[in-house]
Amino acid sequence: MKQRTIANVFTLEGIGLHGGKSSRLTFRPAPGNAGIVFSRAGRVIPALPHKVVDTRRGTSLEGVAVVEHLLSAIRGLCIDNIEIEVEGEEVPGLDGCAVRFVEALEKAGTKQQRPEKRFISVLEPIRVSDREATLEVRPGRGLKIDFVVNFPGIGEQHYTFNAAKQSYKKEIAPARTFGYVEEYEALKQESLARGASLDNVLVLSKDGYVNTPRFPDEMVRHKVLDLIGDLALAGRALRAEVRAVRSGHKLNVEMARLLYERAQQQGGK
Repeated sequence: MKQRTIANVFTLEGIGLHGGKSSRLTFRPAPGNAGIVFSRAGRVIPALPHKVVDTRRGTSLEGVAVVEHLLSAIRGLCIDNIEIEVEGEEVPGLDGCAVRFVEALEKAGTKQQRPEKRFISVLEPIRVSDREATLEVRPGRGLKIDFVVNFPGIGEQHYTFNAAKQSYKKEIAPARTFGYVEEYEALKQESLARGASLDNVLVLSKDGYVNTPRFPDEMVRHKVLDLIGDLALAGRALRAEVRAVRSGHKLNVEMARLLYERAQQQGGK
């Protein structure tokens, strides 16, 4: 199996979910083995775990905030190499999920490259935890994610995504980020959620949904979306079975770091 990059240059513009400021992304093909690379004001920022500076309500790299939805779309479409030039401070939130990134990437098309696709193969279980949250990666032939969440006013949601049998675009990409209406003012005081609205966020209250979910289990599907994006920071596609219970960006990035270290040990395999 060969690596792939996009076939054509394109741009996207929008407002950041947290900062509420406009930004513009320009996507360009990248050479084989380049990986996913951001650039901003002449600075090159590879999408790798050691470049993560914040996991509070999103995953932010040095110089580029809230990258997980875009990374999820790139990895969900099996794109290996791409360059994204950022004008602004934050990746646009668009509709709060990954579907518009997917549509734009599909429109640009992809092309095959000479190098063989590189995978991270997990040979033994890897587990990280933080209080009630756990994230475990086990050996597998493809990518399979089993996720369980439990939120006040909603209860438990459980979803399993098998990348070989299900469509990322249909089942995962449309699931929006979510938040509680009771937290909104406090988040704005912390310079968060300033670009959030009923159009790009699934809003909850202690009594249930404020706006209509796209799926009965949209929250856990979005957690799968985030996890795919965060694990993209490992630098290669993952062959593994993943089991997540209440995992968030902090734990996801910790796992990506461990996987990245194993990828370096595996070399070109």
